Amino acid sequence: MTHRLSPPILSLGALVLLGGCAASPQPMAGAWHNGTWIVTDAFASGAVADSASAPRGQAVPMEPGRAGNAAGGVCLTPRYLDDRAPLSSVVGASAPDWPGMADQVAVLVVECDGKPFARYAAMGDGALVTRYGAWVLRLEHGEKLAANPAPMMAEPAAPPTVVAAVPAVAPPAPAPEAPRKLVYLASYKTEAWARKGWGILAERSASLKGSEPVMKSVDLKGKGKFVRLFAGAKDEGGAKLICKELGKTIAECGVTGRE
Repeated sequence: MTHRLSPPILSLGALVLLGGCAASPQPMAGAWHNGTWIVTDAFASGAVADSASAPRGQAVPMEPGRAGNAAGGVCLTPRYLDDRAPLSSVVGASAPDWPGMADQVAVLVVECDGKPFARYAAMGDGALVTRYGAWVLRLEHGEKLAANPAPMMAEPAAPPTVVAAVPAVAPPAPAPEAPRKLVYLASYKTEAWARKGWGILAERSASLKGSEPVMKSVDLKGKGKFVRLFAGAKDEGGAKLICKELGKTIAECGVTGRE
């Protein structure tokens, strides 16, 4: 059974959930769930002693031969099923003030060797939610994060700088080797998301494999803080090669003015 996903919703309390009708879990139709999912947010749904215990940034694989869960478990014989159940059966009933807790929603069930392994409610914006201890976690598909990075805004051009004339001096010592050229890739809301995005992009570009990402934090007025992700290239030719390898994965690859 395939579920069409509606436009994005921004808060857990306002999430709209879609799904078909099924009396019991059915074999999954299609492979929309395949790939690596990233825990992008966590909502406290109970007493939380340590706010750092939320596994934000954790990668959760969902492949035919390998599945993970929020607890860090791994199953090598997963079976994916389609179900429909109340939202409270997935996220728990400890937050009765959330609307729609009794609503029937689309549920992705993961079994390992015939035993329950993980359950995820499919959200209207394409994300998944699940329960982990006192946390309700939101997961987004890794390819979606890489292909649709955090939105950027145009930055005002810096005013021209007037430089006073200086007297002639002796020739300077030879300049050190020029630094590697930075190639802009994308922007994300957190460093954890940027690192996950780098991992996904490196799988699509031979030039990125084996190299290290360069990240720069910026605070854009009216938009908030972002982490800009760059790759290093030896020269202009190397920069163009990186963008060619990534193709349409990154819409603004190589854009200037964000170094």
